[in-house]
Amino acid sequence: MAPPQKKGYCCMKVKKSLSLLLCTALALALLAGCSKKSAGGSSGSASGSGSAAGGPFSSFTADTLDGGTFSQDEIQAKDLTIINFWGMFCNPCRAEMPDLAAYAKALPDNVQLITICIDALDDLEGTQEFLDSCGYEGVTLVNGDETFISIASTIQAFPTTVFVNSQGEIVGDTIEGNWGNLAESYTEAANKVLKAEGKAEFSLEE
Repeated sequence: MAPPQKKGYCCMKVKKSLSLLLCTALALALLAGCSKKSAGGSSGSASGSGSAAGGPFSSFTADTLDGGTFSQDEIQAKDLTIINFWGMFCNPCRAEMPDLAAYAKALPDNVQLITICIDALDDLEGTQEFLDSCGYEGVTLVNGDETFISIASTIQAFPTTVFVNSQGEIVGDTIEGNWGNLAESYTEAANKVLKAEGKAEFSLEE
């Protein structure tokens, strides 16, 4: 059966602008000597020890909207990480956020959903207020190291959602735009990956 028709997305022609925005923010942070520590007490990128090989998310460090740090360690701790790229500028992204928030809360412990807001640096407070109003309580990444910037700058349509295994590899289907029933579409794509990885599938139905 053919996949549902892609609809409700923002096609970006500012790939260079995104890269410049993130690079500028990173440069300013470095010049200011900003090195935020994670909850575990480490800082900077994790190279070497325990780093999985191959995937784009296998070695990176990113800043979260609430001032924390997120790295490949959090990716490796889950069987599957669902990553939604979005922006405050993007009406379809904003429209689906309440559904995304509800879906994130319903996921099993071995699966997590995080977001990457590509223009949050323009208004961190406004971004947080919007997410709060949607009931989203998960992690939102706003900036990061060169690896993170490289990944984010490849996204040209919003919202875009990718599925990442514990090795940091982007696997399975990439979802661009709004695909009707978000929970149904995401669960189908997620279970396809989990099955291929030899992991237990899940259902949100009782």
